[in-house]
Amino acid sequence: VKSVGIEELIKKSDVVTLHLPLDDSTKNIMNEERLQMLKSSAVLINLARGGLIDEAILKKMLLEKRIAGAALDVFEVEPPIDKELLTMDNVLITPHIGGSTEEAILAMGVAAIDGLDNAKDPLEFI
Repeated sequence: VKSVGIEELIKKSDVVTLHLPLDDSTKNIMNEERLQMLKSSAVLINLARGGLIDEAILKKMLLEKRIAGAALDVFEVEPPIDKELLTMDNVLITPHIGGSTEEAILAMGVAAIDGLDNAKDPLEFI
């Protein structure tokens, strides 16, 4: 395993999957410049946050077959205003349920109970 920068990683990868928070440093991290670095056979997956990908450029590249496909669980605006991405043959869409595995739901329940157990005063929840 070799550590590489994001640009080299994008250029060499068959699949690029995003798992980042959305903040000022990650907004449109997959901008036009980086999207154009993807191989024509690459697939881009976003299960993290809408806003990480420049959706207009992604759509253009998918329509032009400049990348093979995309799998999107999130959009910058939900539901997406531009419905064309939802109907493209080379795009897989899920309804923002990427984190809804049995394990994730169980972990959320455990975290909620731990939070209640650790509270010293019910007013902490107000």
